[in-house]
Amino acid sequence: MSVLIKSSQIDVNSWYQKVTLTITNENSRAVDMNHAAIGFTGAGHQDPWGNFGGTLKGDMPLTLSGMAQGTLDINEIIINNSGELLLQPGESGTLFFSFAATQVPVKISTFTLTLASSAQDEAADEPEPEVPADDTADEVEPEPEVPADETADEVDPEPEAPADETADEVDPEPEAPADDAADEVEPEPEESSDDVVIEGEILAITASSVNTTSWYQRVTFTVTNLYSQSLDLNQLKLEFTASAHPDPYSPFSGSLLGNKPVTLGSDGGWPIEKNVITINNDGELLLAASASAELQFYLSATQTPVAMSDLTATLAHDPGRQGKIVIQFPSLAESTTLKPMIDLLYPGATTQRFAGEWGQSLIIGDLSAGEYGITVLELCNDEMRITPAESAVTLKLISGDDARTCLVAYQSPVQFASVRLNIDAPEFIGANMVVELWSEAGVCERTLTLPVGQIQLVTQLMAGHSYAICLQHTVINNQMITTLAQPTIFTPMQGQVKEVSVGFQKTGIDSHDFVDVQATILGLPKGVVPQRYLFSSGQYQYTLMLESDTRQQSLAIRLAPGQYSVEVADIFVEGTPWRCELDAPLRLLKSVNNITLEFIQGVPLQVKGWPDYLAHGGVTVNAKEAVTLYRDVPFSALFKYDGFDGGGDPIPAAEVDVNGDGFLDYDSLPIHKTVPLVREIEKEADRSVMPVMVVYTANASGGSALSDLQDGQRLRNHFGNFITQCLAAQSYKDCDHAVPATFVLNPDFLGAMQQEPYGYTAVRKANSVPVNVQLAAAVNALPSLPGFSAPILPEFSNDLYGYVQAINYLVRQFAPDVAFGWQTNVWATGTADWVLRTNADPVAQGAEIAKFINELGVYSGEYAPDFIAFDKFERDCFSPDALAHYGWNATCWFNYLGMVKQAAKDLHKPAMLWQIPGGHMPTVEEGTSKIATAHFASGGSFFMGDSRIGCDLNTITSELLNTVVNSTTYGVATVGDFLRQDDGYDWGQMQALNLPDYNVFSVLWGGGSTVSITTIHSNGEDGGWLAEKMVEYYAAPKYFK
Repeated sequence: MSVLIKSSQIDVNSWYQKVTLTITNENSRAVDMNHAAIGFTGAGHQDPWGNFGGTLKGDMPLTLSGMAQGTLDINEIIINNSGELLLQPGESGTLFFSFAATQVPVKISTFTLTLASSAQDEAADEPEPEVPADDTADEVEPEPEVPADETADEVDPEPEAPADETADEVDPEPEAPADDAADEVEPEPEESSDDVVIEGEILAITASSVNTTSWYQRVTFTVTNLYSQSLDLNQLKLEFTASAHPDPYSPFSGSLLGNKPVTLGSDGGWPIEKNVITINNDGELLLAASASAELQFYLSATQTPVAMSDLTATLAHDPGRQGKIVIQFPSLAESTTLKPMIDLLYPGATTQRFAGEWGQSLIIGDLSAGEYGITVLELCNDEMRITPAESAVTLKLISGDDARTCLVAYQSPVQFASVRLNIDAPEFIGANMVVELWSEAGVCERTLTLPVGQIQLVTQLMAGHSYAICLQHTVINNQMITTLAQPTIFTPMQGQVKEVSVGFQKTGIDSHDFVDVQATILGLPKGVVPQRYLFSSGQYQYTLMLESDTRQQSLAIRLAPGQYSVEVADIFVEGTPWRCELDAPLRLLKSVNNITLEFIQGVPLQVKGWPDYLAHGGVTVNAKEAVTLYRDVPFSALFKYDGFDGGGDPIPAAEVDVNGDGFLDYDSLPIHKTVPLVREIEKEADRSVMPVMVVYTANASGGSALSDLQDGQRLRNHFGNFITQCLAAQSYKDCDHAVPATFVLNPDFLGAMQQEPYGYTAVRKANSVPVNVQLAAAVNALPSLPGFSAPILPEFSNDLYGYVQAINYLVRQFAPDVAFGWQTNVWATGTADWVLRTNADPVAQGAEIAKFINELGVYSGEYAPDFIAFDKFERDCFSPDALAHYGWNATCWFNYLGMVKQAAKDLHKPAMLWQIPGGHMPTVEEGTSKIATAHFASGGSFFMGDSRIGCDLNTITSELLNTVVNSTTYGVATVGDFLRQDDGYDWGQMQALNLPDYNVFSVLWGGGSTVSITTIHSNGEDGGWLAEKMVEYYAAPKYFK
C-alpha cells in the first residue's frame, strides 16, 4: 500500500515546537486511517497537554505513548475515530502536535505510519503499510512558534498563575531561558558528578547525571534490591530535593512503573522543592533479589543551575516492618451507611485514619516494633449514633514481625428521627422565635432559631423519645411571646418525618412609655410595592410593612426605646438589587423619632443573554459526545478557548492562515464548532445554553505579554484575529438568540499587570503601544468577511490605556450583541496565599483589585464591558498541582467571595466565577469509587453542598483528611487539620444559592485538567456527582428577584 508521510521542518534549536505531519494516499483506493499508528524516535516526546489537530486527528482522543531508550524516546501516536476515517485516493490529510524536546540540538528520526490490520487487509495488493517520512527540503512550512500557553483546540490551556508563583502553581514552560539567545554558543553543560547513589541495608537508589543548565531534561532513577529476597515496590516513595520538579504532564516510564499512575507530591517550596514520587500498583510489585528497576521522567526546573540532593527511597512494605495489627469489627444488625473507623497513633507520633467493614477484620500491616494507640471513633449521621464501648486502646508490638489483635465493641446504636417545625403566626411573619427542645429527663437538648412561617427540618432527635417545646421570652409587635401552660409535646419516630406546629401564647405589654417613629424611605425606583421591615433591639422585635415611596409615614406601632438594627430583603428591579444597609444602629430614644432608610442600587446581576437566575456552565472541547452527556443535565453555558495556540495566535499556523495574511481564517475558528454544538444541545434538551468563548488578544498566561503590545506585527495580527472572532460570533445572532455568544477576555492579563513582574509600566507611557497605526493596518488588511465593513476608527491613546479601550471598541463595533468581560485573578495583589491567612481582609483585596482596574479604565467609557470574570486556579484544589497553595477550606472560599463581592461592587459590574474546580470531597463510603485522588477538591462541596458531610468531617475519606500539606503555608500538617479550622462549618449548605449576595451571576466549572459538569476526558471523572448537583440546583434556582 503506497501511503506517504512527511513532516514539517524541525527547528533543531527549539525546546518546544509544533510538528505537522502530512499523509498522502497514493493508492488507488481509499485508506482507513482509524487506529493508524505513527511512530518516531527523538530527543523528546509529544506533549500530551499541547496542541493537537488536523484533518486526520479523529473525533476521539489520540492514544499517546512513549518509552525511553538511552537519551532518546520511542514515541507512538495512534489515531482514534468513532468510525472509518477515510483518506481518499490522491488526497492528503494532516495531523499536528506539540513536540517537547529533552535536549537541543533536537534529534528526531523519520516518521513511520502503520495502518490498522483491517485497513491493510482491504488493499493487500499494496506492499508496505509502513513508510518512512519523505521530508523534502523544498516543502518547508513556516518555522513553528513555541506556544505561550500549552493549549489546543481540543485541550484547554494550562492554568493561569501569578508570575512570581509559577514554580508553585504552573509548570514552567519547557523552553530555553530567555537569555539564551539563538546566536550564542550554548555553554558546555555542567553535569553533576557521577550518578548519585544512596544505599541502605535493603535498597539502593541511583539517579542519572543532571544537566545543571537544562530547564527541561529526562532523568532516570534506578533502584536495586540489596536484600536476599524479593521486595514489594508498591507504594514505594522516591523523595528528593531540587530546584526542579517532575513534569506531571510528560510520560513516566520504566520497569519501576506500576500499572497505575504515579502520585506526585511537593512541599510547595520555591525555588527549592521537596518532591516525592509514589509508585502505585494493583497488588504487589515485586523486585527480585539483586535485581534493578528504572523510572524515567522529565524534570522541569524552577531555576538554574539545577541541583538535586537528599534522594531517598522508602518502602511501604519493608521486610524489616512486617508487624501487623488486626482490628476486628463486630457485625451490626441495623442497616447503615456508616462505616467503623479508627485512628492509629504510630510510635513516631503520626496518626492515620482507617475505615473498615462491619463483621470483618481490618489488617494494618508493614508495622515496626513499638507502642501503638488506637482511638475508636464515634459514628453518627441523621439516622443513628454508634458509640464505642471503649474508645482508647494501646497495643505494643515487641518485634518487627509481631502481630496483635484488637476486638472493637460498640454500644447499642441510638436511633434518630427527624421532624419539621413550623410557627404558624401570620401577624408575626418576618420575626424570629427561639425554640428549646427539652427531653423527658428535663435536659434542654436543642436550641433553635425559627423564622416565623418557615418550616425547618430538625434532625438527629432520639427516635421514640418525647420532647417538650419551650420558647425563650421575646416581644414581637408589643406582644410578649411565651411557652404555653401545657407545652407542645411531640415524639419523633424513625422512618417518619412529622410536621409539628409550635404552640405559644401571647400577652400584650404596656407600651405607654414607648416612642413614636416617623420613617422616610429613599432611593427605590418608582412602582416598588410595600416591603416588610424587621426592627430588632434585644428582646424586642417589630415586623412592619412600609410603603416604598418617599413620603414620610408613621410606624403603626410604638417601639420600645433602644438602639435598633433594621433588616429588609434585597429588592430586585429588572435584575438589579437595591439594598438598605445601615452604618450604625438607629437610636430611638426620643418621644418622636424621625428616621431615614436609604436604599442603594447594588450591582446589576442581569447580563444580556443570560438567565435571570444564578447560572452554571461547563467546559467543552467541541466533541459530539457532549450532546449526549448534557442531554439530561440542566445547565446554562459551555465555554471553549477560541483560537489555536492558546495565546491569541499572533503568528497563525499555516493550516489556519491559508492566505498568509497574518490573520486566522474566518472559517477555521473554533466558534463555528462550538455554537452548532450548543444549538444541538439546546434542541435535544429544550433549554437555552450560552456559548462562551475565551479569547486572548494578549497572552500573559505563559509569561510577559509586552511583545503582544509593542511588536507591531503581533499587535496588528491580534487586532485582525479579534475582529474576525467578533464577526464570527455576531454571525450567530438570530430570532431565538438575540445574544449569540459571550466572550471572556485575556485571562491573567490584568492580574499579571497588577503584580507588575514584567515591567508593564513601560506601556503606560505615551506612544509606547502603536494602537492606532496597527489597528488601522489590521482593518485595511482584512479580507472580505461576512458582516465586515471597514468603519471610521476612533482615535485612541497609543499606550496601555488606549489599547484596552480599543479592545472594548472592537467588541461593540463588530459584535455589538455579544456580552463580554475581562478576567482577573485571586493572586492579582501579589499572591493567592492571602486567602489562607487568619487575618485575611477580602474587602481590602477586592478594593485594591478594582482600584487597579479602574485606573486602567477597563470598565469606563462608552465601550465598557458587561461583567468581570474571576478564576481560582485551574486544578482541583487537593490535587498535587494545586495543593501547594490552593487547597482551600470553607473559610478560604468565603475570603475569595468577599474579594469578588467588593471588586464587583467597586467596578459596578457583576462577576462570573470561571474555571472553578468542580471536584468534591468524597466520603469514607464513596472512597475513590467516583473520583480519583488527583481530583479531590472542596469547590464542588462548598458551592453545591454535601449533606453526607454536614458538620462531621469524620465522614470524609481518610485518604483526603490524611493528605499532608506544607505546614509553613497552611499552619497545619494535613488537609483534615486545615478543614477543622472552619470551626464546625456545615458542608451541607449549598452556597450557590447565596452567590447573588456576592454580586455573582454565573459559575463556569472546570477546565482542561479540572473536573467540570461532565467530562472532556483530560479533566477527570466524578461519577456524575456534579451533574447530579446541577439537577438538584435547577429544580429551584436562585432568581434575581
